Amino acid sequence: MKKDDLTQVKNIGPSRMKLLNDSGIITIKQLDQTPLEKLTQIESIGKNYAKLIKDSVTEYYGKKPEKKAATTTSDKENKVVDINEKLRKRRKALTKRLKQAREGLKPLGKKKYLTSYLDFKKRSNTLKSRLKELGKLEDTLSQKAKKNVLKNIDALNLNLKKAGKKPKKKNYKKLAQEIKSFIKRLPSKSS
Repeated sequence: MKKDDLTQVKNIGPSRMKLLNDSGIITIKQLDQTPLEKLTQIESIGKNYAKLIKDSVTEYYGKKPEKKAATTTSDKENKVVDINEKLRKRRKALTKRLKQAREGLKPLGKKKYLTSYLDFKKRSNTLKSRLKELGKLEDTLSQKAKKNVLKNIDALNLNLKKAGKKPKKKNYKKLAQEIKSFIKRLPSKSS
């Protein structure tokens, strides 16, 4: 291997070196001076590999790629966006699961289970309104609070799933109690 051989640069093998040589790029210095647009026009390199090759050339010369600093801040922003997106999706899933549980437990809302059903219905309505309130508060919550809410939503979602499958009187009471404790753990406007 020569000192100025293109294959010394990361992401360039013998076949890409041949393509670059056919385009008139023979040395690493020429590759460094070649604009990104010209690299993307070379057959079978494309935008993705052109960016990777340009970054590899800057690393080869000991320069730090300019985009690395920008990606660290965007990684943090992406994590925040991911948590917000998870919270929205899980909140919607919980609302859907609550509706399914209410439908599954509805037949027991007759005669002897009526008081339990009414208590469950009252708590589920309170939960629905608190979930809407949570949607409005999402932006003001800290990351730690959002993660706690996510854990609580997952736990309640699992219990609602189980209860909707087996409608029994004890499920009413258990779910009503779990919803009550979940509502207490939710952050509110005043906190």
